[in-house]
Amino acid sequence: MELLMVAFIPMLLLLLGAGLLVVARVSGFMQFSFFSQQHNFSNMIIQRYMERIALAQGQLYQRRQELEIMSARLSLSNQELSRLNDMKSKFLSMVVHDVRTPLASIKGFSELLSVKQAGEKEKAYLKNIVTSTEQLGRLIADLTDLAMIEAGKLKMEKVLFDFPDMSRDILPGLAINAQNKGVELVVHAFPEGVRVHGDKFRLSQVFMNLVNNAIKFTPAGKKVEISFRREGRFVDTLVKDAGIGIHPSETKKIFEKFYQAKSQKDEKLRKQGWGLGLSIAQEVVHSHKGEIGALSPGLGKGSTFWFKIPAAA
Repeated sequence: MELLMVAFIPMLLLLLGAGLLVVARVSGFMQFSFFSQQHNFSNMIIQRYMERIALAQGQLYQRRQELEIMSARLSLSNQELSRLNDMKSKFLSMVVHDVRTPLASIKGFSELLSVKQAGEKEKAYLKNIVTSTEQLGRLIADLTDLAMIEAGKLKMEKVLFDFPDMSRDILPGLAINAQNKGVELVVHAFPEGVRVHGDKFRLSQVFMNLVNNAIKFTPAGKKVEISFRREGRFVDTLVKDAGIGIHPSETKKIFEKFYQAKSQKDEKLRKQGWGLGLSIAQEVVHSHKGEIGALSPGLGKGSTFWFKIPAAA
């Protein structure tokens, strides 16, 4: 019995060892197979991403070529537009120069004839001629400024001056325009001692444009109010009228070149302007590092035009 036990135990251990070896081999094979599958799957994913990257690189190269072609065409178009714009500015300057002299002659001879002995009918005709030449003269002046702005040659001759004095010098002539229209011109108190470093002529041009526009669009019997105020380092000028008002969508558009408010239905008033005055005024104010704008509560409720420029320290 003991002999059998001695022989059985080694055989049992041998069988146990063989079983563990088989289990280890099978487990190793299964692990190898699993990791092999994972590796193959990873390689497949990487391969797909590489193919997509290669495709994207090809598309990117194609788009870059297309973009270079479009950029070259755009550059040529910009050069052509710049050339045409220069030609337009030169043509505009030539036309303005050539028209101004004969226009002055027409106006001068018409005024001379009007003081001579002539019938009422002839005087009315001559008055119409003078009025038309004055309108054309204003148009030529605006076109001259526009040509200088587009050519970058609108220079500001800045000096130190008293801003209230500039306004006082202009107001008598504006008051006559208002009186002829039957509009009351109300001027509120000036902020005294306000000095500005700027182009006095150009700023006077802005002020006159805003006030004359207010008078033009205000019905007879109504009033135009002018007020000034000091606001921080700026001096503000506000011109309030009792005219047709401005639609909220047009408060910025009216400062564009040749733009006229769509709410203006009076053809007679539309023909008195060309949509240049406010755009030129905006350019002048911006050249003084200032701001300009318009406010209106709505159509039929009047409007307020304003501009502000820095006051001298």
